[in-house]
Amino acid sequence: MEISVVIPTYNNRDVLRKTIDAVLVQEFPPDAYEIVIADDGSTDGTAEMIRGVRAPVAVRYVAQANAGRSAARNLGARTASGRILLFIDSDIWAAPGLLTAHHAHYLPHARQLGVQGRSLTHPEARVTPFMKAKDITPDLTIRPRHNLDPVHIITRNFSMLRDEFQAAGGFDEGFTGYGWEDIELALRLQAQGVRFVYEPGALAHHHHVETLEGLQRKLRQAGEGAVYFWRKHGHPARLGLFLEILPVMLPLKWLVFRTPLAMPLFRWLLPRAEARGWLLVANECYTELGWEAYYAGVFAALRRSPAAVRATVPPNTELGAGKGSARGD
Repeated sequence: MEISVVIPTYNNRDVLRKTIDAVLVQEFPPDAYEIVIADDGSTDGTAEMIRGVRAPVAVRYVAQANAGRSAARNLGARTASGRILLFIDSDIWAAPGLLTAHHAHYLPHARQLGVQGRSLTHPEARVTPFMKAKDITPDLTIRPRHNLDPVHIITRNFSMLRDEFQAAGGFDEGFTGYGWEDIELALRLQAQGVRFVYEPGALAHHHHVETLEGLQRKLRQAGEGAVYFWRKHGHPARLGLFLEILPVMLPLKWLVFRTPLAMPLFRWLLPRAEARGWLLVANECYTELGWEAYYAGVFAALRRSPAAVRATVPPNTELGAGKGSARGD
C-alpha cells in the first residue's frame, strides 16, 4: 500500500460523498492506495453513506466521539497502512492527477520529505456575495517549490511519510478548535529534518460555501489556538509576529478591534457594499470583521492560564473547512 488518503469529517455527508468519488477516479493504481474516513462524531448519516460505497479502492471508516480536527486526523493516521499519508479535508475535491503528483516526489527510499499540494475555491462554491468577495484579490503568496517554509503547510492537501509522522508524534490534540495544528506539526517535522516541497500540480478544489458568521466562529477559535501555539513553543518572537500576537502589537490591536474606534464603521458599510456589489469593499469588511473575531479569541485566551487555554478551546465543528489565517484564507 503506497498511499493512505486520510479524510477527517464532521457532519458533511453530501459533500464528503463527492470528495470520495473524486478520490476513487484517480490516475493511480487502485490497489496502491486506500481511503480512510476519520469521523469526528457525525450525526448526519455519514456512517450509513460510507457503508453504501462500492469501489475497487479500499475504503475504511473509523469514528470517535467529537474531539476536534487533530484527534480525527490522528485517528485516521493510526488506521492507515500506506507508506505515505495524504491528508485532505472532506470538502476537498481532488483533480484526477492529485495522487500521482504527490507520489512522484516519493522515491522508494525517500526520507525526510513532505509535499504541499495546491487548492483553489471550486467555482460552484462562489454563490454568495461573501464567497465571491473572498477570492476577488489574487493570492500573491510566494511559495518556493523547494524548501517551503512550514508556515505554508495546510493539511487539506498535504502528504508526508507515515514513519516520519509517527516519529513527530502526530498532530497536537491540544488544538481542539480551528487553526494552526498543521503549521505546528510542520515546525516539529522540520526540527527532525523534514523538508517541504510545493507541488502545484497536486491540484484540488475546495467546495465549502462559507458565511461571515461561520468564519467568525472559526477565527475566534484560531485566536485562542494562537495563544496556545505561542505559549507551547516558548513565546518566540518570529512565531508571535506570524500569529500577530506579540505583546508590543497588542495595544494597537485592542484599540482597533476591541473598542468602538473602527469596527462599527465596517459593520455599517458591509450591507451597503453587498447591496451594491462592491466586492472589493465587502472583502475588506469581511477581513476586518474576521480579525475582530480573531482578537476576541486572543484576548480571551490571554486572560486565562496556559492550562486553561488548552482546556477551553471548543471542539471543531467544521472539519470540512480546512485551515486558514485570520484573513479567512
